[in-house]
Amino acid sequence: MNVKLSSTVTALMTAAIMVFSSAAPALAAGHRALWIWDGPDPAVIEFALSNGISDLYLHAPPGFSANDAYRSFVTEAQDAGLHVLAMGGHPSWATDSSAWSSWVDEVVAVGGFNGVVFDVEPYTLAEWNSRKRNRLIRSYLESLEAASLRAGTLPTFATVPFWWDDPAYKSRKRLLVEHVLSISDGIIVMAYRDKALGTDGIIELAQSEVGLAASMGKQIVVGVETGSTNLDKVSFAEEGSAAMEAELEVVEAAFGASPGYIGISIHHYGSYSTMAQ
Repeated sequence: MNVKLSSTVTALMTAAIMVFSSAAPALAAGHRALWIWDGPDPAVIEFALSNGISDLYLHAPPGFSANDAYRSFVTEAQDAGLHVLAMGGHPSWATDSSAWSSWVDEVVAVGGFNGVVFDVEPYTLAEWNSRKRNRLIRSYLESLEAASLRAGTLPTFATVPFWWDDPAYKSRKRLLVEHVLSISDGIIVMAYRDKALGTDGIIELAQSEVGLAASMGKQIVVGVETGSTNLDKVSFAEEGSAAMEAELEVVEAAFGASPGYIGISIHHYGSYSTMAQ
């Protein structure tokens, strides 16, 4: 390569790096999100505004575009100052890339959403505990990458369990969660515990993911549970909303200054809205 061409390539690469590094983050800090599974209910908007919610993860199943209520809800929520992300997925998508692509195309065609949340949990499939696990992981990652690219300018987030930072799930010498971060704008880590501090607390479970997101220039949301579960430690259902808020303040204090950490997501409206104080 001659000197003139080399200088030109270097200048272009430098410019590209500067543009990338100065790009606006996918979502704003101070993110307090709420999962919504039961469709577009206008009551959610008032509840969100009364409880400090900034973002709504609205479940939009394939074919949702046929229901005009989704468009009306998104418009009403955004007029009220809320962000709405389309949320979709199913464990079976891990082996069906066409399901991701057709759904993303539908979300993009409807328009108006502030982002996309992929809730695909391949570890719930029988293949996860078999010799087919590596193939399943590859299929999941390839589909996630293709769908994220297909989303265009819409920020994409993948829901992941806290244990995907375990070296047991390395793929091509990288942690599974690293792969997910590398091909999406960020992750929502399900650190489902009812205490912030100590062994097996929210902070301990999410700490490595927060650090990875910071080192990779990606965003991370820490998820908590409010629904009834078989294990008391998983959810704030028994403790109530006041106790949950006290624990979330500790989480925010621990992670608030970390680059990439943008906030909390609460799972989900149906249980949180009826939870005791």
